[in-house]
Amino acid sequence: MIKSKIKTAQIIFIIFIVIGLAIQPVWAGAWTQKKGGGYYKLDFRYVSGTNIYTPNGEKIPIPKFTDMTVGAFGSYGFTNEFTGFIGAALFKSIKLDTTSTAFGSETELSGFGDIAGGVKYRFAKFDNSVVSGKLILVLPTGKSEPDSGLWIGSNDFHQIIGVEYGHSLYPIPAYLNAGVSFSNRTNGFSDHFNYAVEAGYKFLKNLSLIVRFHGQLTFENGDENVYGGFGIFSNNQQFIAYNAELIYKFTDNIGIKGYYESGGAGKNIISAPVINVGMFFTN
Repeated sequence: MIKSKIKTAQIIFIIFIVIGLAIQPVWAGAWTQKKGGGYYKLDFRYVSGTNIYTPNGEKIPIPKFTDMTVGAFGSYGFTNEFTGFIGAALFKSIKLDTTSTAFGSETELSGFGDIAGGVKYRFAKFDNSVVSGKLILVLPTGKSEPDSGLWIGSNDFHQIIGVEYGHSLYPIPAYLNAGVSFSNRTNGFSDHFNYAVEAGYKFLKNLSLIVRFHGQLTFENGDENVYGGFGIFSNNQQFIAYNAELIYKFTDNIGIKGYYESGGAGKNIISAPVINVGMFFTN
C-alpha cells in the first residue's frame, strides 16, 4: 500500500512537469517535503496599475497596465532531505491601455510564460530549526521581443542559488523563516540579490496566516543598452514588497489560499498591488 501511494505521487509529479507549473515568489521556506510527499498548486495572479518606477526610483503615471497569470506549482520529496520542484506560467496576458504609436510595439500580448525548476536540499537540522540550500533554473520560454515592449517571459536563461533558515516555535503553532538568494542573469541582464523573511501562525485547526517581507537589489552589472520588457521584465529591477496570506484547509490534503501584496522603493518596475488566489493539494 505504501509503495502504491509513493508511485501514485511520482506519477502526479511527472504529469505536473509535463504540463508546466508556476514559479512562485516563495518556495515553501527552508523545510523540504517528506519522502514520497508532494505539494501541488494552481493559482491566478492579478496585477494592475497606472504608475511605474523609473530607473531613478521616481514614480510616474502611465496608461493602465494589467498582468494576469494562470500558473501552477509542484514539489516532490525524493528523500526527506531532497525535494524537487518545477513551475511555469501556464497562461499569461499583458495589456497596456494605450493607442499611442510612441510605445512602438504591441499593446496586448498573451501566451505561455517561462518555466522554472529546481531542487532543495536540507543540510542541517537541529532542535526546531532547519537550514536548506536551493538551486533554481529558469528557462525563457515566454515571448520576449521586441526590446522594451510587452513581454511574457524574461528573455534569458538564469540560475538562482540560495540558502534558507526555518525555525518552528512548537508547541506554539507558528514558525519563522528567512532566506537570501543570488540570481546569475544572462543575455545582458544585471545580476540581482533577493532576500525574504516570513512568519506563519495557525489560528484555528484549518486556518493559518502568513506575513512576508521580501525585496530585490540589482547589481547593475548588465548591458546598459538592454532595457528588457515593460513593467514586469525590465532590466535592473529593484523593489521592496510585503504581503499577507490566508490559508484555509478543507481537509488534511486540500485547501485554498490567497494573498494581497503591496510595496515601494522600486526601480524599473510597475507600481501596483498584487492579488493572488489559488487551490492546493498535498499528499
